[in-house]
Amino acid sequence: MLYKIKGTITSSFFIILVLLILSVIVLYPIWTMLFLGAIFAYGIRPIADKLTKYVPYKSVSICIVMIVILLPLIGVLAMLVDTLFHSAPALLSTAQKINLDSMDKILRSYVPSEFMPSADILFNALKDLINNLLKMIVDYFLDLIKSVPMIALQLFILFASAFYFTRDGEQIVSYVSSFIPEERKDFMGHLIIETEKVIKGIFYGHFLTAFIIGLMAIIGFQILGYPYAIFLGLLAGFFQLIPVIGPWPTYTILAIYDFISGNIVRGVIVLIFGAFLSSIDVYLRPKLSGKYADIHPLLFLVGFLGGPLVWGLAGFIIGPLILGVAYAALNVYREEKAA
Repeated sequence: MLYKIKGTITSSFFIILVLLILSVIVLYPIWTMLFLGAIFAYGIRPIADKLTKYVPYKSVSICIVMIVILLPLIGVLAMLVDTLFHSAPALLSTAQKINLDSMDKILRSYVPSEFMPSADILFNALKDLINNLLKMIVDYFLDLIKSVPMIALQLFILFASAFYFTRDGEQIVSYVSSFIPEERKDFMGHLIIETEKVIKGIFYGHFLTAFIIGLMAIIGFQILGYPYAIFLGLLAGFFQLIPVIGPWPTYTILAIYDFISGNIVRGVIVLIFGAFLSSIDVYLRPKLSGKYADIHPLLFLVGFLGGPLVWGLAGFIIGPLILGVAYAALNVYREEKAA
């Protein structure tokens, strides 16, 4: 019995299993960033391969591509920070002038006296909602400031993993393929092809949708006469990348500002416009994604909405990718069985 136990403990399978479990424990806190790094490497690598013809060093070409891809994002962030910096005095001044009681009086002036008892309940509920919403926004930004070091660490892991997956992707794929039995390599080959289609669909679905809604928001806010319309539209487009959130924080805050300042008509219009922006996402995102992958739009929609609830921000890619690949795997398996 003791000999069997010793033989089990010292077997290669047992040692590898223990080491794999320990490796999973080490990688668990950062696995989402590693996963996203591999996804981004898929988009970076074709461009870097073309650039390598002109740049002798592959690592340099990868760095150039990553910088070029990141420059627009850095530019947008710089514009957001610059706008916030210049608009901070006006925002603070507006915040100091916020008086919910004056808003209450303005709203009451629009309500006939016979409906006032019912309106009192509605106005009190509205005041509580605005107070809670303002508190939630302040708490969110405070938590965001506190989490800056962790966000910086995660971004470093994301960019570093994207770089190494891009540079050494072939060796990684070759290493993993060496463990696949010969009779299953055709199945895995078909699955990889379908997975690439799903990844392409996710990228187009996310970023094209965010671009379209951001552009529409800029035009809409400009027509409605809001200051910093470009900044507000970019903010709506950025929030659009997060399916669980979407652009609603932008237009909700604008509506609250209008209600408080007495511009009730514009506040109602911006709420209707914002509801339109949020509703077209349900159609636009899965439609664009399904155009590049032969997968029903409902799967993408469920993945977009359900993924972030499980995996946080990274879930907006992980969710639809898992469902899309699962669907593709079933199709490949069915085709093999039918052949």
